[in-house]
Amino acid sequence: MAMTPTGHPAPAPAGQADVDVLATARCRVRRLVGLLETLPFSEYTARLAREYLDEAGLVREAFERFTQLDAAEQQRQLCLWRETAS
Repeated sequence: MAMTPTGHPAPAPAGQADVDVLATARCRVRRLVGLLETLPFSEYTARLAREYLDEAGLVREAFERFTQLDAAEQQRQLCLWRETAS
């Protein structure tokens, strides 16, 4: 994501914010699943799980909006996201 002159991230183009939310959630789930494989759970694992659950509503809303798009628009947004993420 580009930085504005004030040093803050520039807002994502319309629709891209949902792809960003979903991609971030995917990374967090991968990390969390790996940590959940080990017992006993550490405080770090518990904290990450709580943080993920706290954001579940936002992720669910982004997923619902994204899945309502037609396949071509989903692919367009994913391509744009990949370009800006690399």
